Amino acid sequence: MRAVVVPAYGGPEVLSVREVAEPRPGPGQVSVAVRFAGVNYTDIRNRSGDGLGVTPFIPGVEVSGTVREVGEGVTTLRPGQAVAAFTRGHGYAEVATASEVFTVPISGDLAARPESAAMLVTVPLVLMLLHKVARVRPDETVLLHGAAGGVGTVAAQLARRVGLRPLLGTAGPGKAEFALRHGFGEVFGYDDFDAAVLAATGGRGVDVVLDPVGGDVRARSFPLLATFGRLVSYSNICGEPETVPDSEWMRARCVGYAGFSAGQLSGRDPAAMRPALEEAARLVAAGGLDLGVTGVYPLERAAEAHRVFADRAARGKLVLSV
Repeated sequence: MRAVVVPAYGGPEVLSVREVAEPRPGPGQVSVAVRFAGVNYTDIRNRSGDGLGVTPFIPGVEVSGTVREVGEGVTTLRPGQAVAAFTRGHGYAEVATASEVFTVPISGDLAARPESAAMLVTVPLVLMLLHKVARVRPDETVLLHGAAGGVGTVAAQLARRVGLRPLLGTAGPGKAEFALRHGFGEVFGYDDFDAAVLAATGGRGVDVVLDPVGGDVRARSFPLLATFGRLVSYSNICGEPETVPDSEWMRARCVGYAGFSAGQLSGRDPAAMRPALEEAARLVAAGGLDLGVTGVYPLERAAEAHRVFADRAARGKLVLSV
């Protein structure tokens, strides 16, 4: 079968399509004939050597398609069934394996759309960030960094759906309009977001900061927390050293700091992810949730999709067509 392989860590140019052996499902797994594969920042980190991938490997953590084969002990899925799956790796391929607990049945109509491979990382991540980690209340103000990315695109819409206040966001040059169109209340540039947030909140600050950026952006975000505020780190896109105030500073300000990784959670407590995966599938199937798919690339152009991330030009979600 064809698959995109990372033979050695490096830039987008290391990605190449090769013929590899088709994987067979183990106990509790299924194999999926892949129609679409989502492109996520996790894939970029793994490709560059800053993640969990060990070369040579096939990147990709979410796919959609049809069940090809079921492994021993699988009881809820059958061959030929349309599914979306969180694969924990090796998704950029004609066939990928996934655990039964991370594989969700979907309609054939949805499986034929690129959005089907854009929902089992971003949407569950947003659901868990809002409800499990930050535990946002309807009266609270939330600032999300990277508002024009896949998470931001979904987060602003879901916040409105569940009765939360419109989110505040940050975005790079030329991306604010995209974020506003997907439901953000206000979007600020990174150069002056801290002063702008304080001005927008009358000096109070925000109750929650959701931050995938890290570095200087994270350091400048802690002082923006109101009393009992929480900053949640769910990535470190900038790659800079983590900068976090000491516990004495946090106690004095009465604020908290939490971390979250869907990839790590899937290994530590797989069952904890299942409800969010199922809810994501229901939300997307019901319609009205724009996942912001802005680019669909054939498997052979995976490197091009990765270059969009490298150039910081990504808006919304990118998907590979297999």
